[in-house]
Order: sequence, then C-alpha cells, then structure tokens
Amino acid sequence: MYLPIRSTTGTRVLTFGELWEQQSKKNRAKKTAKGEVIFLQGRQTRVLSFLNGGQWMKVEAITRHWYKGKIIKLSQKWGTIKATPNHSIYASNLKLTNPENNPELLAVRNINENNRKFKKGNRELLEIMAAYITEGNATFNKANGGYIIEIGQKDKQWLENIGKMIKKHFGYNYNISRGEKGKFTFYHLQVSNKNFFNYLVKNCGKYCDGKFFPNWIFDLFHYDREYFWQKLLEGDGTKDARYTTTSYKLVNQIGLLLALQNRKFTIFERESVRYKKSWEFKTGSGNHYGLNQRKKEEIDYEGWVYDLEVKKTHNFVCGPGNIVCHNTHVDRSILGPAIFVKTNVLGTQVLLEAALKHKVKRFHHISTDEVFGSLSLDSDQKFNEESNFRPNSPYAASKASSDMLVRAYFKTYGLPVTITNTSNNFGPYQFPEKLIPLMIINALEGKPLPVYGDGKNVRDWLYVGDHCRAIEMVLEKGRIGETYCVGGNAEKSNLEVVKKILQILGKDESLIKFVKDRPGHDRRYAIDSSKATDELGYQPLSNFEEWLAKTVDWYVKNQMWWKNVMSKEYQQYYQTQYRKRLGEKG
Repeated sequence: MYLPIRSTTGTRVLTFGELWEQQSKKNRAKKTAKGEVIFLQGRQTRVLSFLNGGQWMKVEAITRHWYKGKIIKLSQKWGTIKATPNHSIYASNLKLTNPENNPELLAVRNINENNRKFKKGNRELLEIMAAYITEGNATFNKANGGYIIEIGQKDKQWLENIGKMIKKHFGYNYNISRGEKGKFTFYHLQVSNKNFFNYLVKNCGKYCDGKFFPNWIFDLFHYDREYFWQKLLEGDGTKDARYTTTSYKLVNQIGLLLALQNRKFTIFERESVRYKKSWEFKTGSGNHYGLNQRKKEEIDYEGWVYDLEVKKTHNFVCGPGNIVCHNTHVDRSILGPAIFVKTNVLGTQVLLEAALKHKVKRFHHISTDEVFGSLSLDSDQKFNEESNFRPNSPYAASKASSDMLVRAYFKTYGLPVTITNTSNNFGPYQFPEKLIPLMIINALEGKPLPVYGDGKNVRDWLYVGDHCRAIEMVLEKGRIGETYCVGGNAEKSNLEVVKKILQILGKDESLIKFVKDRPGHDRRYAIDSSKATDELGYQPLSNFEEWLAKTVDWYVKNQMWWKNVMSKEYQQYYQTQYRKRLGEKG
C-alpha cells in the first residue's frame, strides 16, 4: 500500500516497502521480537495523520515483520484498506475497531497547509502531462527503432491544441491520424522522438496501469493543482466530474491531490474478468454505482507487514482514499543497554538524591531475581540474600547496578533504605507484554502462543497480592539497610504455565508455537524466602493454580481494559484523568 509522505524534498506517495528501503540507507534496522524496526532521526519525514482533519506528523519509527496468513481488504466508497485481522483502524465515528468488523471507514479529505511554501507551475506542461497520463501510451517500434508517444481522443481539436503545446514547449513535431471503429471516429496524436519518449516515461510512466504524475505537482499553488485536476478530467472525456484509472499508484496520488485541494470525493474499485482492475473517482454532486457497497474480503498473504509509529497522534493514513489507521507502539528497549542504564541506573540515582534531599523516612527499592543470574534445571539450589550478582542481560545488569546504588546511599549517606528481590509476578492489570497476560490474550483471540526455545525455562511465580503483603511487612518490620528475597514457592516451566492457561480457557494446545529463544534467556530462577519468613513472618498465601485461574477469569471479564491498553487509549485516559492531580505540566 501507498502512504502520503512529506519531507524536505517535497510531498509524494511511497509504498511502505519504498519508505523502508529509503530509511534503511540512513538508519540501521534493529531486530525486535517479531521482526525489525528503524527509528527515524530528526523531523524530516512526516506522514498524513488525522489531526484537525488532516495534518502532517513526524514518523518516529517504521516496523516490519514477516507474516503468513489472512489479510482483510475493505472496499468502500471512501477508499480501500488492507490490514491484518488484529490491526486497529478507525471507524467514521472516530472509534477504534478492527477490519473484522467492517466498519464505515474514517478518511482524510482536508489537509492543513498553513505556512507552506508553494511553487508556480507551467500550465502547458501540466496540460501535456494530464493528456498523456489519461489517454496516452509510449511504444518502442523494434522494426524501425522508433520511440513513439501516442495520445488518443475523439476530439480532434483538443488533440491539435495538445500538439501545438508540445511543439511550443519541447520543439517536437507531431501528426494526427484518423481511425474508425464501428460507428465511432477517433483520432491519434503521434510524436516520434526519443527524448520526448524518455521524458514522459520517466515522469509519468509507460502503460495505462503504471501511470503516475511527478511529485512536484503536489507542491504547486492551489490553483495550479486545480488546473491539473481539471485537465485530467478533460482528458478522460467525462462531463460529470468522474475520473477512471487502472494505475494503483495514480489512484493513491489523486486521492492525496484531492485532499490537498480540500475536495470531497468518493472512490469505487471495479474488477472485471475481461478488463484490468480500475478505480473511479467522483467529485461532483450526485451518486454513482457501488456507493452503497461495503465489501470485505479475506486474502491469503505471505510477505512483509509494515507499521509506523507517529508522534503525538498515533495514527496515519494510507491506501486509496487516505484511510486512517492506528499505529503500533514500538518497544524502545531494543535500542540496547542505553535505555536500561538511563532508566534503572540514572533514574534510581535521581530518586535517591531527591530522597536524601527531602529526608524521606524510608526508601524502598523493588528489584528482581534476575540480578543473580541463572540456575541449573537439575539443581535444587535457590537464590538468597547472600547470592552473588551474575546478571546475564543488559536489563539485569542495570537492575543489579541500581541495587548497589541503593546500598551505597545507605552506607555513604545514611539514607534509610530497604531492598526486595522478588520472583516473577502475576495477577490482574499486568501489561499484555508479560508471559501470562500475553498467553491469555492470544488464546482469547485465537492467535498462536509463542513459547521461547523448548519452553522448559523455569520461573518462581508470585501472586501480586502476596508481593504487596511482603512489601508492607518490610516497611513495618524490616531492618534498615537490609535486603529481603521474596518468592512464591511455585516453580513452573513456561510451557507448563502456557498449557495450564489453555486448559482453563478450554483451548487446544495446537495454539502453542515454539519460537527462536531470545539471547540471554536464563534457564531457571528460584527464590529462598527464609530470611523474610524468619524476620518478618512472610509466607505466600496464594495457591498458584487457584490464582492463575482467577487471573485468567479477570482478563476474560475485563477485555475492554487490555484492549484499551494495547490501543493506546489507556495512556490517553491517564493523561486526561491524572495529569493535573499529579501536578504534571501539560
């Protein structure tokens, strides 16, 4: 699919693949769990977004992953969109939905062009191009080596005018021949010149289904763009503001051109066994065939699937008719250790310094069992407060660093601190990126459940309610400067947990899909909570199987919550509800 792009070089339409190739020459692609991502630098590349009706917004990142499965295609009077079944799109009432529901599509028909610098167009050149794009073709005659441009039309005088413009603007001679087909008389304008041939093919394409117009037309003054559009209509020979093309690129270009002109239009995709697929634009008043159709198709597809992350608005338009799609948030953690160091090390130091300055009564630091490294599957050993730090990932290393910083502030400055290293948490309101909620949600949506490696990696699972009780005990009874390990006494392999979730939901294990193991994936974690038990009286009270079932039930009953989280509406709700209460500046 094509999408409108604006940069320092001007306005144009590019396919997602073309945008990827273009950006990969300037920015290195990085691996993600599903595929690849390119983070764009600067503010140069912008896409059209549904803000104030239509506004150009900065692209933060472009992602892609290899996909094999069904693609849903929606064809309506507003335009056409192709998307994977679970990709969010916008309905005309501005609500987020997905292609499965076949909503009335939201489309951009007006574009804010304030503070734009426009260019003056040469109207004769615009008219020549419009005539060629609509009624022309380029042919190389192998017999005599001739390069021929031919434009056909039933109006001989119209062709004479085009020929005179070609002679004036390019200096090339032309001739007009007459033909008949049944009762119809038609004329052909011919120019035999290699330079003229190459010029039009380069700027406007060769065959009818490969036609396009040069990008600089988008950046002309409003009245010159309107002139070009009227000349396209004139060449098409219609009297009711209809225009038909078989070129997929041209249909995307015209959709953007008309939106730049703030013109309301409808578009109908027409397929025929005898003829090439075509698209018909209608900009005048009245109706035309197909307007009431809302067509939904499922198409088998294997190839790259692309997505964008767009600054602020989190949506972008693409496809014929400028259809509005929701973008996917890109996980910044793949940028490497820098993001972990900044958040976990520098972030912790900033908090420690603030706590010291304001003389807080207690600074409690929650950490992870990942700082201790990995245990063997055939060992009965567990981590405790005396275990050495052996982190195996940048994240774990940054957490170990933050633990040591907290301890240093206690030893050096006397800041009253306590630390807990806990095992894997689970329960309600956990974000969908974590193992248990991810598996529940995928199972509910009938998607594959990705399991790393052989699925035998073991984790000690701790229900969030038990964790909260442990923190409360540390705050009430814990000794200043001490570390407490808090576990759930529930060691389970990832595969065991996934199978249990499927069993609770009544789903088949065929949904499980083993995927390539991630780097630095520790084999086993296990926590010895003896110190917390002896000093604080801590014991995990929640049975894993019972509270896993309750957690699954919570996600089943609260689908609106996690769907909003995944669609970014949760973040928007947070900004609206809590920013003022927290004293954050908007």
